[in-house]
Amino acid sequence: MLALCICALLLAIPAFNLPLLSIHLLGITEETSLLQGAFMMVHNAPIVAFIVLFCAVIAPTLLIICIAISSTCFTYNLRIACLPKILKITRMLSHWSMLEVYMVSLMVTVFKLIAYTDLYFGLGFYFFMALLWVDMLILSNYSYRHYWKQYYHE
Repeated sequence: MLALCICALLLAIPAFNLPLLSIHLLGITEETSLLQGAFMMVHNAPIVAFIVLFCAVIAPTLLIICIAISSTCFTYNLRIACLPKILKITRMLSHWSMLEVYMVSLMVTVFKLIAYTDLYFGLGFYFFMALLWVDMLILSNYSYRHYWKQYYHE
């Protein structure tokens, strides 16, 4: 689990910062990354920008960090005082981490714009797909109850 978390954290950096999509329309090419897209919305729709930033970047990153910390604690029998808090935060963040929802919205955008413009997937898109895949592996193997049972049996 820890190896997957480290892999996901390493994939998150280029997935969030490299261009996801390039749009070529009327001789002008625009590229944007996930973070750039969220920050561009701040002026027009700050609440939506915050929700996108939180659900697509902050929550997934914090969730992976919390799972990595708890996995490290149980793997190496480390007793840290904040472990119950980390397990509670992990449970809460699992409801707010929405990488797959962002991917679906990106695909809807692609299918709607493909008739009007030339679209090209950027390198960030492939890193994002890999991050999404690793994130799904982590979440499908993570058991909230198992970690709590392990915590109380120590």
